[in-house]
Amino acid sequence: MKDLSPTKIALFACSALGICLLVARWFITGELASFFLTLVLATMFLLRWRLARWGATTALDVTVCLVLWPGALALPLFWAMYHRMYVAGLALLYFVYARDWVAGSVAALGALAGLFLGLWERERGLRWRARDTEAGRYYELEAVQRDLLSATAQVERMTLVSERARIAREIHDNAGHEIVAAYITMQTLRAGVQEGEALDTDALVLFDAALERLDAGAQRIREAVHNLAPVTALGVESLEEVCRRFPHGPVVFTVFGDTAHVPVYVWNALESCLNEALTNIAKHARAHRVSVTIDATAQLVRLCVENDGVHPFHGSDKKERTRPFAMGSGLRNLRHRMATIGGNLAVDPGETFKVICVAPIRESEK
Repeated sequence: MKDLSPTKIALFACSALGICLLVARWFITGELASFFLTLVLATMFLLRWRLARWGATTALDVTVCLVLWPGALALPLFWAMYHRMYVAGLALLYFVYARDWVAGSVAALGALAGLFLGLWERERGLRWRARDTEAGRYYELEAVQRDLLSATAQVERMTLVSERARIAREIHDNAGHEIVAAYITMQTLRAGVQEGEALDTDALVLFDAALERLDAGAQRIREAVHNLAPVTALGVESLEEVCRRFPHGPVVFTVFGDTAHVPVYVWNALESCLNEALTNIAKHARAHRVSVTIDATAQLVRLCVENDGVHPFHGSDKKERTRPFAMGSGLRNLRHRMATIGGNLAVDPGETFKVICVAPIRESEK
C-alpha cells in the first residue's frame, strides 16, 4: 500500500488541481492542443504515482508544455522540483526570453512549491530511516540482554551441577571408602563375638582401626559440608552485611516477602545500588536515620534506601524544593545497569530522600 504521507497528499492535491485547470481550459477554448497536453500530463502523473523511480520523466512533461503551451509549465516544474530534477528549472529561461512575467511568476511559484515538498519528503524519509536504525539497535540490545540473562542462568545451573558432582565425588571417594572399610571390620568382629570368642589383642586392634576409619569418614563428611557454606555472604545476607558495615551510624534493615527465588544477578545489581546510595549518604547527607527495605514478591523485588539527611530539597527556598532533581554519574550508571536486567532506578526527593530500585523476576528464573 502506498505511503500516504502529508507530502504525498499535498503532491496529489496540487497535481489534481493543476490538471483540473487544464481540463477547464480545454472546455473553454476547445483547442486540440489543450486536450493532448492534459492527456499527456495526467498519464505521466498517474504513472509516477503508481511506479517508483519515474522522476526523470518530468523532463518529457516540460518538453511537451514548451511545444504545446508554455503557460502550463508550472505543473511539470512542480513535479520536477519535487523529484529533485533541478535541471528542469532551466525552462524558466523561456519566460525571460518571451518576457511573459505573469506566466513566469506562476511557473516559478510552482517550482518553489515542488522544491519545498520534495525537501520536506526527503527530510521525513531521513527521520524515518534514523528511527528505524535506532529501533533496530534497541531490539539488538534487547536480544543481547536476553542472551546475557540466559547465559547467566545457564552458568548458574552448570555451576550448581558441577558443585553437586564435586561433593558426590568427595563423599564417595574419601568418606565413603573409610566408612565401608570400618563397616567390613565391624562385621568381622561381630562374627567372632557371635561364636563366643573373647576379644583378644588382634580383635581390639581391629576395633580401634574401625573407630579410626569411622572418625576419618565423619571428618571427611564434615569437611564436605563445611565447603558447602559460601565464603562470602549472598543475597539478603550480602545486603545486610553492607548495612552493618556502614560507618556513619546504624542502618535499619527490613525484609518483606520470600527472597529465596531472587536470582544472583539481581542481588548483584541491588548490592551495587545499595553501596552507591549509602556512599552518597555518607558524603552529602548528615542523616540521623537511614533505613533499607526489601520487598520481594513472585514477580519483582524492590529495594528502598531512605534517609532524613540534609539535601537541596530540604531548604527553606521554594525554588530549591521544586527544582528537578539531577542524578549524578553514579546513579545514572546504576540506572543503566538496572535497565540491562529490565529494572529501573528512581529517586524520590520528598520529605525524606529515597533511592528506589525495582527489578523483575522472570518466570523461568523462579
